[in-house]
Amino acid sequence: MITDHLKRTYDELKKSQYPVLIWGAGSMSVEVGCRLKEQGINVCGKFITTAAERSHIISSDDPVFTLDEIKNKYSKINVVAGHGHYEKIDDISSCSFIHKVYVISNPYAQYKGPDLEYVYQNQDKLDYIISRLADAESQTALERYIAVSITKDIRYLLESKDICIDGMYGLDALKITDSESFVDVGAWEGDSIRSFLKSSDQKYHKIYAFEPDPTIFQTLQHHYGNKENIFLYRLGLGAKDAELNISRRNTQSAFLTSGQEDPNTEKIMIKTLDEVLADEPVSLIKISIPFMFTDVLKGGTSLIRRNRPRMIINVAADDNFALYDAAKWISELDVSYKLVLRFDFPMPTRLYLYAYPV
Repeated sequence: MITDHLKRTYDELKKSQYPVLIWGAGSMSVEVGCRLKEQGINVCGKFITTAAERSHIISSDDPVFTLDEIKNKYSKINVVAGHGHYEKIDDISSCSFIHKVYVISNPYAQYKGPDLEYVYQNQDKLDYIISRLADAESQTALERYIAVSITKDIRYLLESKDICIDGMYGLDALKITDSESFVDVGAWEGDSIRSFLKSSDQKYHKIYAFEPDPTIFQTLQHHYGNKENIFLYRLGLGAKDAELNISRRNTQSAFLTSGQEDPNTEKIMIKTLDEVLADEPVSLIKISIPFMFTDVLKGGTSLIRRNRPRMIINVAADDNFALYDAAKWISELDVSYKLVLRFDFPMPTRLYLYAYPV
């Protein structure tokens, strides 16, 4: 669905007398480029702020320039942000050769979030979530998430700095220690492990990292395969043992699907946390996988009841509003948890549900 705000953005870009370039060259810039090309908007390339950022470039059909190269090449340009750090827009907008910076707040086609119809039809679910949240900032985070999901206007997040924390482990109530037994579900290439180690001063008891994507798992293994007490699993996690396909169709973010076979998918095994970790002690769980985060929780029921770990769950990587399902499941455990919502930076898909025992 293209909202009025997004339609105005596309219309302005189509009529632009200036070249259109994407700011950023990572995975999000690929999705931004897809959305622009779907609208018939010609992109002249991408740019990064400094040459040092070239290490983060994803393979691209579009030329990638530095900011200085853009300055020498064009007298005036329009820019579409192709990364998640929207708080930096004011800095780059001051460049004399940049006419205007536009934002497509959530370019990932598979992550739709709640729309206005959902809000009208499910006010009881929203009320339920609000009643379970531990502080006013959480309610604001929920309201702002819904507002940007409906309107596609990123200003709803940029104007509420109190709902953002410094990284996904930055919530004070987590009280990260140097002796955590940490479970990382959706470890990707190890970025969330790196952030965790920074928060724990590079100290920990054990780390269990799960990443089903076969290609990305090789990178994860390269970074952490020989580290002491870090255990890597090329597995998906869910509510029960199963086989699913992993797909990359039309996205830079892999996701699981039970759909028909096609050349863009590969079968992977799904296990449960209860089965894989059995009697292992666990103190902290991070879940960041599209669509299936509530299934991961269900598959770890015994482990969670036994250990009462603090939990960090990305609840925005979804095509509807599974935040309700996750919050309800946690609330109905015979474990007393406080629930908090925060963004780790102002981007719609970076909304996290934090659960910590009272």
